[in-house]
This record gives sequence, C-alpha cells and structure tokens, in this order.
Amino acid sequence: MLPRDNRGFTILEAVIALAIVGLAGVSALEAMGGEIRAANHATDAYTLSALAQDRLAIVALVAPRTLASLPDSLARGTFQRPFEAYRWTSTSHPVWGERDLYDISVTVIGDGREYAVRTRLYRPIPRGILR
Repeated sequence: MLPRDNRGFTILEAVIALAIVGLAGVSALEAMGGEIRAANHATDAYTLSALAQDRLAIVALVAPRTLASLPDSLARGTFQRPFEAYRWTSTSHPVWGERDLYDISVTVIGDGREYAVRTRLYRPIPRGILR
C-alpha cells in the first residue's frame, strides 16, 4: 500500500471546527441581545425616573396648606404626549409629631414597570401680622 499524504483535514475535523465556530457565534449573538435588552431597560428606567422627578417638583411647588390633602389633579393622572402610556400617583401625609413636615411620594407606572420616588418636605405655613 502506498503511503498516504497527511495534508488537509478529515471530514470529522471540519465538522468539529464548524461546531466550535457555530457555538462561538451563537454566544456572541446572545451577548449582543443581552446588551440591547439592557440598553432598552435603562432607557425605560431613565424615562420613568425623569417623569417621577417632574411630578415631585410640581408637588413641591404647591402651597403648604394643599400638602395636607392633595387635590385629585395632583394626586393622580396621566402624562401628555408623547408619554400618554404612563400614569402617576402622588401622596402627601404630614409626619406624625413634626410640625410642617410632609412625606411626599410619587409613583410613575408605564410599560409594565413602576418607579417610585419619596422625600420629605418642610413647608411651614406663613404666620404673621396678616394671618
């Protein structure tokens, strides 16, 4: 029998190499998909956070007497375009045992996600000669 020339790959070696390259490609695509999902999640979280901060700023601007019992227009609602898919609720409660201190909470809900921001506001009711 004549000696075989050992140049080139056998079919088994080619199939194994192709499987390894395929697994590496699938792993790279899955990592890229995870990165895209994370970026979308971060965008949604940023939107929810910005909307909640906006509503908190509005509640912080109301008169001290209004904080004791928020009217419906400040307690709940929906956002205007392009954020009409989002809705919000706000609550304000006096802190027990503290004068002129209020617990404020704003929750924004949209796209199956929820974001809440809470703070305390000190709003003394003006007392003076004209009262």
